[in-house]
Amino acid sequence: MAAYWDGVERRHAAQRELAAHLRIHLLGDEGILDMYEIQQREVPEQLVLTEQRHITPEELPDWIPAALGRLVPVAQAHGGLFGHPFVVYHGDVNEDGDGPVELCVPVDPARAGRLPAACRTEPAHTQAYTRLTKAQVAYPQILSAYDAVHAWAQRESRTPAAAPREVYFVDWCEIGPADPACDIAVPLAD
Repeated sequence: MAAYWDGVERRHAAQRELAAHLRIHLLGDEGILDMYEIQQREVPEQLVLTEQRHITPEELPDWIPAALGRLVPVAQAHGGLFGHPFVVYHGDVNEDGDGPVELCVPVDPARAGRLPAACRTEPAHTQAYTRLTKAQVAYPQILSAYDAVHAWAQRESRTPAAAPREVYFVDWCEIGPADPACDIAVPLAD
């Protein structure tokens, strides 16, 4: 019974967020900045393990945890995670585009040694971001959050400096639909 009710609550929360997403777009994005609180933060330079794919929106919910399952053990064997994992969208992922998408797992450069996986350095930057609940992360309503961060940057005369991303700071399986789940972030030019 508990599993059934959890499913009902997840579907209801997702439908509520979808209705909000549709309302915003039907009104020409009016009120989009009222729906999301946009903040800024400084992100230090990070050494990240990476895995990249061309992928559809339907494949994302399976690929992200699978890629984390491959990269997190490598990170743990080389000093552990050194920040929150994040997904970079180098191209549109929608009905017309398949990315590419890059999953990044930060590791401690001082303890990384010789990494057996693909890695790169993510430059230090300022991020504009908004925090989403698990229900808000569902596609396509998540797109409203990306639109809100970009609208805020434009309003503030800030230029995006790199591809947008989702920063995951909790264990997805351990949270409910109303719990904070991830940040939608855009690096900004100085």
